[in-house]
Amino acid sequence: MSVQNQTATLLFITSETTEAERLIGILREDGFAAKSVAIPHAERLEEVIAQRACDMILGCGYDRNVDLDGLFAAYRKLEGDIPLLVIGEADSHASDLIKARRAGARDLLQRNDNEHLKFAVSREFTDLLKRRVASALHERLRLCEQRDRELIAVTSAGVAFVQDGLHLDANPAYLNLFGYADLDELQATPFLDLFIPAQQKQIREVLRGGDASALGEPLEIAVTCRRSDDRQFQARLLAAPSEADNEPCLRLILSAIDDAPKATSDTTQTPSSSAETELARLLAEIDNHLDSERMVKRPFAIFYIRVNQSTQLFHDLGLIQGLKKLNDFETVLTSTVADRGFLARVNDDGFGLIVDSLGEFEAKALAEHIKSTARLPGPAAARERAGADCEIGYYLVRDRAAAAEDILNAAHRLCIGHEFAGQAHTSGLESGTSLAARAKQGAEDNDASMTRKIESALQHDRLKLVYQPIISLMGDNQENYSVLIRLLDEEENLYEAKDFIGPAIRAGLIERIDQWAIRAAIQIIGEQRRAGHNISLFVNLSEDTFRNPNTILWICDCLREFDVRGNWLTFQFQEELVVGNLASIGKLIETLRKIKCRVAVNRFGAVERPELLLQGLTLDYVLLQTNFAHELADDPAKQQQLIALATLAREFNVKSIVTGVEDARALTVLWTAGVDYVQGNFLQRPSPTLEMQA
Repeated sequence: MSVQNQTATLLFITSETTEAERLIGILREDGFAAKSVAIPHAERLEEVIAQRACDMILGCGYDRNVDLDGLFAAYRKLEGDIPLLVIGEADSHASDLIKARRAGARDLLQRNDNEHLKFAVSREFTDLLKRRVASALHERLRLCEQRDRELIAVTSAGVAFVQDGLHLDANPAYLNLFGYADLDELQATPFLDLFIPAQQKQIREVLRGGDASALGEPLEIAVTCRRSDDRQFQARLLAAPSEADNEPCLRLILSAIDDAPKATSDTTQTPSSSAETELARLLAEIDNHLDSERMVKRPFAIFYIRVNQSTQLFHDLGLIQGLKKLNDFETVLTSTVADRGFLARVNDDGFGLIVDSLGEFEAKALAEHIKSTARLPGPAAARERAGADCEIGYYLVRDRAAAAEDILNAAHRLCIGHEFAGQAHTSGLESGTSLAARAKQGAEDNDASMTRKIESALQHDRLKLVYQPIISLMGDNQENYSVLIRLLDEEENLYEAKDFIGPAIRAGLIERIDQWAIRAAIQIIGEQRRAGHNISLFVNLSEDTFRNPNTILWICDCLREFDVRGNWLTFQFQEELVVGNLASIGKLIETLRKIKCRVAVNRFGAVERPELLLQGLTLDYVLLQTNFAHELADDPAKQQQLIALATLAREFNVKSIVTGVEDARALTVLWTAGVDYVQGNFLQRPSPTLEMQA
């Protein structure tokens, strides 16, 4: 960093303020940008430096009122990197030089040697800036290493560091792959013993760096590994040079390959294990259509095909004959589908089919063709009278996708007749980018105009956060606020979230808005916590955002940037989105837990059996639908429903929050019901400031 671009703050130890001004004038004549602070003695040196953030100290030893011994003693007690220059008389130069060196002074100058003064100050300030840059780079390196350790700890791939054939460290996924309980047990096992004997020579060459020019570049090989119980599995091993404790080592990334074992006879694999294998293959095929950010590389349709009345089939024909009939149906179905896509039998009477590049019309046509063609064996006349032998649900996948399990679940729900978040059941459904996009596929007339406003607001930082307090009914001293977003356009018109979130989702901008909100909220938390406020913020995540696996990295980066703890932040998801994305959200919640963030489900209570969500997800809060608070005091049925939900939440050790509170009468009912927190305009409207009104 150039000295000319920086202004130095110099602290002069002199009883003559005019002398400090003279010296600073000499430096400025040479183009050195500087500000001066002068104190008569060094007794308050540490306090002054803390208040004024000085870059350099110049002690005027020729001033009779300056005690150099006192200055040196005070300088030795200072913490931090602040260079000291001493200016003395020529006749005392030799004796002062020894004392100055012992005290750690950077140079001893003679009075009136202006050239030496200019050179020494410029040199020391340049060196100081370089040391600060080096220190900042060292801190960034430390944070990067810390981030690497955090990411390694939560990644699903096995990661280990190996030196001289021994493990230095490994993450939990690596231990699980090989079946070791802890790192100590793994470290007691030679690294080569984790592979079959036939591959140990090749692995030994990797350890020696014999391949890929001493591993100057990462090396990837296919390996057969041995678990602690001697079972084998196939995996891909990526080896790359790394460092641990400043010593060279190898970083290994191991990813298991879920290949289906080949059966040698009908008795080598049970139907249940075969179905599990086929299900794994189907899920893997879905993942093959997605990239690392879960964006769809090849749009596809997924079909779930279920044989009708399979239970009645087993009842009438018995288990063996019933299974034979279903196997015959599989043969017919395979012939019907031919080579159009990937078919897998996921249970006794259910099949998954993936077909690339189908639109709604083609998918519906294929479903009708399968229904009419894939029939159970039997007399033709009976088949004509009976109608279709199978039910089919299909789901079109494009843009950003949920977890593979959620995609298959969507097709299954459509097949068995479950509805999608208030939408009437149809045999097929196109995967929009979010719930809002599914509910309203057609763009509104003003979408283009609002999209331009959103893009402009993101570019020129015209998004604003407003806060609504979440108030405890149980005496909690935590300052909880729900974070809401406002948009200010170029004409200073203010838009609420309901005005622009829909167009943002349809335009693919919702993730950028969420990222902005996450970073802004974390920055506010950091500022408020440093100011002594016990603040915690609730931030909503959209479907596009929580489907993106990189979201957790963004959160970690922001927490680290503003030095904020994860437990000061609560991420909330809409209940109707949770139902369709259980696998995706379950994985995200597990990772959020590892960085100590809290999790909430809002609009809670709409599904038929809300206890299933509490059983399947580890939550901290549930925010009940706003309609629970509407006219609550005059609706006994609603009161009983609310009490039941609050009691259910307590049973799972989850705090309940009622939103949309309208009046004081509702507060009495909520307190009696045992609700933990309340939120609503009656208590306080959203505000750009973090102040709870009395």
